[in-house]
Amino acid sequence: MKRKIMISAVVVMLLVTVFVVVRAENRGGLRWCGHRWHHPGPGTYLAHELKLRDSQRAQIRILWEAQRPIFSAHVHEFLAESKEMNAMTVQRDPDQNEVKAIADREATTIAALLVEKERLQSNIYSTVLNPQQRAKADELQKKWESRLDRLADHLGTQPAER
Repeated sequence: MKRKIMISAVVVMLLVTVFVVVRAENRGGLRWCGHRWHHPGPGTYLAHELKLRDSQRAQIRILWEAQRPIFSAHVHEFLAESKEMNAMTVQRDPDQNEVKAIADREATTIAALLVEKERLQSNIYSTVLNPQQRAKADELQKKWESRLDRLADHLGTQPAER
């Protein structure tokens, strides 16, 4: 009797294990990772949502590689200004005119980064995406803006911390 119970328990465990393995193998490429374990980056997410072909991804990669040095220079410039601002903040009584000058330079650098981002985005939009993908990109942009609006509203309605 005990032997039959032991054999049945082992068989049930094997069946459950086989079921779990088969289910994990058939989860649409997720394999053992399961749901939400390996998050795709924003580029991968957009490529999936816009259903980009490999040739389109290659075109975008070429456009990005051409713009990368410009982005890098602006980011390095912003980091240097940020370090300068941090050094100024540590001082007991920082010169407000100097703080304003650093902040103005940071604002100019951020504006230059945003212009480059828009240039790259516009280039991708006009040369790489087809009309259906453009419509989907517009939809995703509206969705993102809606989320930012809700976040701003939420931040505005929270009580101040004590």
